[in-house]
Amino acid sequence: MMVVFDPEVQHRIMVCVTPQKSCERLIKRGAARAREIDGQFVVIYVNKKQALNRELKEHKILLELFELAKNLGGTVSILSGEEVYDTLADFSKNNKITHIIVGKSLRSAFEIQKSGEVINPLINAVEKNGITVEVVD
Repeated sequence: MMVVFDPEVQHRIMVCVTPQKSCERLIKRGAARAREIDGQFVVIYVNKKQALNRELKEHKILLELFELAKNLGGTVSILSGEEVYDTLADFSKNNKITHIIVGKSLRSAFEIQKSGEVINPLINAVEKNGITVEVVD
């Protein structure tokens, strides 16, 4: 899915979220960064194909996050893909994203080993396109 940014806007910020209340801080950071550099921001959630049936609680949190993004002047998009970092990297390239904001993983080392890491492969995939990635604690 393509998000239409104003073609005159040079700074395009992608905020990556998961269905966790703690992601509110990422959206607020993205909105603030967009104001600081006169840019636009989009909040992105990647729904892995095997995770289509999320708990109702997670859907509610995502809806709240999307509402916050819209209230702060952003847009939202839900992407679908097997590998989260590939999906994010493709979206960032296709939409000429200049900045990416992600949260530091709260998962255990075991969970990361089992499910795979997202942040470092994403950084490796987008840095060649000159995209700045900000990892927020």
